[in-house]
Amino acid sequence: MTADTVLVVGSTGTQGGAVARNLLERDVEVLALTRDTDKPEAHQLAERGAEIVEGDISEKNAIEPLIENADGVFCVTNFWEHGYEDEVEQGTNVAELAAEVGVDHFVFSSVGGAERDTGISHFDSKWEIEERIRDLELPATVVRPVFFMQNLEGFRESIEEGTLAMGLEPREPLQMLDIDNMGAFVANAFQDPDRYLDEAYELASDELTLRSMAVRFADALGTEVRAQNLSIDDVEEHQGEEYADMFAWFNDYGYESPIADLQADHHVVFSRLEEYLAREWSGT
Repeated sequence: MTADTVLVVGSTGTQGGAVARNLLERDVEVLALTRDTDKPEAHQLAERGAEIVEGDISEKNAIEPLIENADGVFCVTNFWEHGYEDEVEQGTNVAELAAEVGVDHFVFSSVGGAERDTGISHFDSKWEIEERIRDLELPATVVRPVFFMQNLEGFRESIEEGTLAMGLEPREPLQMLDIDNMGAFVANAFQDPDRYLDEAYELASDELTLRSMAVRFADALGTEVRAQNLSIDDVEEHQGEEYADMFAWFNDYGYESPIADLQADHHVVFSRLEEYLAREWSGT
């Protein structure tokens, strides 16, 4: 059954916002959950037609009435803000309530590689939530996005100064995804449950080495950008152990999204890095 009303957790964040916008574009009623209804992002969603609802997924009783009003739920959790245990608890709260209420379709945003025993904390936490979803026998779809192109905003200052520095080995490509593509994919899932229920998808839209990424930044910015391959020790010193573990895994194993199959089999226009940069970085 197609979800007519979807509760979007984290609606004022990047992932939840992308999902909410794509659902609204398809005339799906969106209950946009946020802890702060005064955020500019909340006002923007309201202007697009979403109903803004206030709540915190750490408070199970508070969000139960909201889930009762929805046919579908999109759930995203935040390791970086809450830490391992709290992230697992919050994802479990939403999944358990969805099971108790009997939602028609639950979509959880995990991470690419979560099922492969990576030993990376913010991957393993999401795998725990995935396991709980399966234990509950929820009618669910799991999306496992890879490294978001939007994460490159965190490198903007150094890139605009001419250096793209990341802990990637020279020959190792990194799979990436435009968050808007994920939003469109999730919207498809809610509108075609017969196809997407009880499935998991590792989502990516491009795969490039650091040098190739630098070339695309140079083209978008109209200036020279060089690639600097940082050591894992450098990553740990400047970004911490969690990032170091992640980049070490990128180099040794990496994401495994079947990009060509995704592009061929799903009604989503997947963005290459140069297309994302043309939209978000050109002329900066």
